[in-house]
Amino acid sequence: MRATATWVAPAGGAFAVYCSRMVAYYYTAGQKVSLEPDEEHVAVDQTAAQQAGLNAKVAAVPKSAVRSGAGVLVTTRASLTADTLRELQDAGALQPVYKRGKVVVVAMPEVRVEFDTQDQRSRVKKLLSPSAAHFSITEDSTDRLVIRPNSGNGADALNLANRIQEHSDPAAVSARFVQFVPKPPQEPL
Repeated sequence: MRATATWVAPAGGAFAVYCSRMVAYYYTAGQKVSLEPDEEHVAVDQTAAQQAGLNAKVAAVPKSAVRSGAGVLVTTRASLTADTLRELQDAGALQPVYKRGKVVVVAMPEVRVEFDTQDQRSRVKKLLSPSAAHFSITEDSTDRLVIRPNSGNGADALNLANRIQEHSDPAAVSARFVQFVPKPPQEPL
């Protein structure tokens, strides 16, 4: 399956985010790792849902349809009404869900970039400067940046992290993920 947003910085320094058909992926140790979009599930950022006053609607999700942790609730799309999905989307409380084998991966709206040299930092800052109106830097030190896309969308963070990796080559860059790993089978005693 394919579907993510692509970050594009057109001529003149303007910035646009638009949807295109492409494979979702991230980098680890310099290697590209594919992700399969999981259209059956949705991830609810519980803090964003609470801030939007949608706690009761999220709490109504059947517990049998839920995996939760790190402030994220993953449930089947079918367990929420169309109106609730729309309200959560409008509140910025829905995040993309992917699969990597049996692991469920939720991309959160945060990118962490680390630097070993001032040159790496300069390359990243130069890449980011034309699109500065579309994200906020929440941490800025000599060896690290933490960036949040203003859209509040984890897919935008994932695409930004990939763009930084591919065009600026910092020491490390990653979107923040919440991962749900299946429990190993229990052997009888």
